[in-house]
Amino acid sequence: MKSLLPFAAGLATALSASAQTPIAITQANFPALPTTVEPYSRASIAGVTRPTTGASQTWDYRALSATTQGTATYNAPPTPAVFAGATRTFDYTLALGPLTVQGKVHQAYTAAGVLGLGSELPTQRFGLAALTGSTTDSLVVPAQNVPANINVFAFPTTVGTVTRSVQRNGTYGLLTVGLVGLTRVPLRLVQRIATVDSVAGWGTMRIPTPTGASAPIPVLMRRHRLVEVDSFYLGGQPAPAALLQVLGVQQGAVSGEYSDSFYRAGSSQSLISFGYTSATYQTLQGAAYSREASVVTASRAALAAELGGLSAYPNPLAQGPLTLWAGNGSRQPLRLTVRDGLGRALATAPATTGQPTAVLDGLPAGTYLLEVEGATGTRSTVRVVRE
Repeated sequence: MKSLLPFAAGLATALSASAQTPIAITQANFPALPTTVEPYSRASIAGVTRPTTGASQTWDYRALSATTQGTATYNAPPTPAVFAGATRTFDYTLALGPLTVQGKVHQAYTAAGVLGLGSELPTQRFGLAALTGSTTDSLVVPAQNVPANINVFAFPTTVGTVTRSVQRNGTYGLLTVGLVGLTRVPLRLVQRIATVDSVAGWGTMRIPTPTGASAPIPVLMRRHRLVEVDSFYLGGQPAPAALLQVLGVQQGAVSGEYSDSFYRAGSSQSLISFGYTSATYQTLQGAAYSREASVVTASRAALAAELGGLSAYPNPLAQGPLTLWAGNGSRQPLRLTVRDGLGRALATAPATTGQPTAVLDGLPAGTYLLEVEGATGTRSTVRVVRE
């Protein structure tokens, strides 16, 4: 009995080490660089089940099928800065009925988090003939800067973190509609936006990668809710409903954004994100996952950690099954190949760490190399002796 104590103690330590613990996202492991390209793949949601919330989850979306690929590009702010303290910008569009206003969002990367400082709009002119029937009607959006103060991502973010923000944005244009006697009359869009971001779960996530499925990567599930109310003012007064109808917009229109995004340490890009149709978070609307090269690197590192310190017991083996133990006591699916001293494959079998395998049954006494392949293709080798 005494000879088993070191093994039992080691096993207990390994099993304790394998228990999941939530990560924390801080300024140190959230590299929000001024110039960054975030590659992603949009995925089909046909047959996809929405992720569950809660602690110590094992989310597995290796089976997602990519439909299109895209990128999100961040740039360094101009000099002089449009907003003091800005560290990066990115393009965005403001929908005004059927019209699309182009602009740039400016953000600051600080010790407290990533802050939204405001948006910058260049001068833009839109003809309204398709809406009003007159070629002389127009909406001119003068160059303007729209300040904001939004906590986009708080540091630290971990279990229990909830971030709320309320903002009021005002964007204006000069409206000309000859039929109702308007000539360059100020039309103002006021957006009242309330957001809540909260950590709704934690665990590990697996996604597709260019080299196969990723290993389980520790992540936080960050639930996002945004509700926006749009109001329009013409010459300082609420705009008439008839005019707004012509422009294809509605007074007091309410819209929302609802999503779950999963973040890992070492990247400011979410590992995977899901969009929903409503605040119930029940019906998926879209999904996209990261194509960053760091996902593959993290997968290899994670799998190496899972298989690190791989050992066989008993070794030497006189008779009966063999059990492979991962250094942290975790349960991992494996593919085993038994090779002789010349490298020839003698037997193969599926296996799981921590569970017995009969892969050596029927082989004569001798020394063998047991090649162990993990779920993402990473290999490890264990020398075993059959007595």
